Amino acid sequence: MEDVDKQDILQMDDAEFNNDVYAKLTIAARLHDIRLVKCEYWIKPNIFDALEDLSNFGFSGEPIGFHFDTNSGVAMGQYRWEAEVKLGRRKVLKHVAEYLITYVELNDFEERYARFYFEKVGRFATYPYFRSDFSHQSSGSGITLPPLPSLNERVN
Repeated sequence: MEDVDKQDILQMDDAEFNNDVYAKLTIAARLHDIRLVKCEYWIKPNIFDALEDLSNFGFSGEPIGFHFDTNSGVAMGQYRWEAEVKLGRRKVLKHVAEYLITYVELNDFEERYARFYFEKVGRFATYPYFRSDFSHQSSGSGITLPPLPSLNERVN
């Protein structure tokens, strides 16, 4: 699985991007599988000092790998999510989860359109799993944290 180059995906030149091709891909694509492939969670004892001020509580997500088989029409990629709480400059809670996502029925489409789709939709496909897992892990540690927010970015 090769690393995803975000510049290639997000900066596809308007002149070379065909909206009709992409629209057909979005109709054809079928989510086949989402699997948790890596999970790491830890806290430090001084986490409870950080809970009074959660201004240093954050999360992020990014694609970290992608593979497209044009013959079978299968696209696979990984999406990595991370949440953390800091006390000053030190991390006192960290949760990392990586998900493998598989889309099928992408025969007859170019890889660049499959990558673009993965970048846009993979984020929203995996986030509910991460959000739930983070809530479960922190609750299991006896920590009361607000739930991670819903994603609301626009998807074209």
